[in-house]
Amino acid sequence: MKDFEQGNVDAFDEDAKQLRSMGYKQEFKREFNAVSIFCFSFSIMGVLASVSSTINFPMLSGGPVAMVYGWILGSCMVMCVALCMAELVSAWPSSGGLYFFAARLSQHHNNGKWTPIVTWMTGWFNIIGNMALVASIDYTLSTMIVAEVAIATDFTYSPTFAHTYGIYAAILFLHGLMGSLPTRWLARVNKVYVYFNMASTLVVIVCLFVMAPQRNSAEWVFTHFDADTVGWPAGMAFLLGLIDVMWTLTGYDCAAHLSEECKNASTAAPRAIVQSVSSVAITGWVLILAIAFTVPSIDDALASATGMPMAQILYVNCGKSATLVLWFCVMLVQFFTGSATVVAASRVIFAFARDNALPFSKYWKKINTYTHTPINAVWALVTCSAALGCLGFINLSALNAVFNVASIGLYISYSIPIFCRITIGRKTFVPGSFSLGRWAVPIGTVACLWVTFISVIFLFPFALPVTPLTMNYAVVVIGIIVLGAGLWFVIDARKWFHGPVINVDDSSMSSEADSIDEKHEQHVDKVEEAN
Repeated sequence: MKDFEQGNVDAFDEDAKQLRSMGYKQEFKREFNAVSIFCFSFSIMGVLASVSSTINFPMLSGGPVAMVYGWILGSCMVMCVALCMAELVSAWPSSGGLYFFAARLSQHHNNGKWTPIVTWMTGWFNIIGNMALVASIDYTLSTMIVAEVAIATDFTYSPTFAHTYGIYAAILFLHGLMGSLPTRWLARVNKVYVYFNMASTLVVIVCLFVMAPQRNSAEWVFTHFDADTVGWPAGMAFLLGLIDVMWTLTGYDCAAHLSEECKNASTAAPRAIVQSVSSVAITGWVLILAIAFTVPSIDDALASATGMPMAQILYVNCGKSATLVLWFCVMLVQFFTGSATVVAASRVIFAFARDNALPFSKYWKKINTYTHTPINAVWALVTCSAALGCLGFINLSALNAVFNVASIGLYISYSIPIFCRITIGRKTFVPGSFSLGRWAVPIGTVACLWVTFISVIFLFPFALPVTPLTMNYAVVVIGIIVLGAGLWFVIDARKWFHGPVINVDDSSMSSEADSIDEKHEQHVDKVEEAN
């Protein structure tokens, strides 16, 4: 492969030309392809480990009915969001992703008056959500390691939070090292990992069905509902149990954030989003069924000394030796899920810093000359995630709230550009190779309504009565994000932040911009004729 010089793009490189038409020069090597970016999107959701670490929520909030049907409901709603996001990234394959979409969709409305604030809030929700996602994945992995030790020592090991945090910090450090690797190395690692992920999931499912001494009846799996433990009415309890599917099926926007490192991005990135979400949705439901059919006692699983109901289910059904092996596989899946998340989240920081929207942006937008990756952004992310984990020394409920913000923050950032697409940007949006056509508005409407509804639900305490230990402090964290980002914008950022910043010469992008404008005018004319 020829040496790549920053900013020097081949005239026939369609990806680079499209990026330049959006105002950005080519700074990454494009070493992801359609297969590797799908692997990355699939990997970041880590279905086996994600389900294993969140299965306690639907177990508490209704049992098998909440587990089985909640997953179906959540998956269908998430697919609406994913389809809308795929359409947007096909039009604008940029590392900025969601906040760039919001900027482009709002720039033609009211002379772009709302573009700065819409872009600003989308970007900050996306950054905070990604930081919380990294922290939640890596902290969950540290608790998985503790559970492995507990099983190996026949439950004689009693960890302190300091032990868990030490493991958490070490994991973050390793993920920082992996996130600093060149793009081609990351692509190769994730191609291998995705097969390991799929194989491990299949092995766990088979082992549960084959080794379980007894299985629950189909009637119990598909009809039994019991939410007495949480204290909420049945409907509310069922909805609160959806945190497992919403937390698992998130992070797939990584395909957008990695699109500047992908060949044929306008086609490969949207395809990766749709295929990865549908694959994880189906695989996750089969895994949920395996758990529901083989869990001996939900109460015993929830009361496990490991702190992990899934580990207890494996232990009871498969025995100590097999569980140690299977749980190690779960941990490896979680490890690589965290690694993929660090890479994707660092690209969000890089993109926002590239538009000078972060403190000390000049440091976070630097691209390492050897790896051609934003190493500074990687370590900024790792440091902030480590700081978030320190909340556990103060209050574990507050730490859990930060993790809950991962789903809420990310989905809010997903919904803002989708809302702009179906409202103020409806007539001006020019789709790329992947288009929802006349279905864009109804699907987008469902997506926005669902995100609004479920985000409010997830702000409620997960159990009644409410105590300092059961309080859901996510509402406080979300309030701080809105208030902090909003005040910063009003007091200072509105004076200098106007949205995405062009970093190429106007002359070098004039022809591409003229072409885009021509397509835009033709599209508007077609829409007006249709109306």
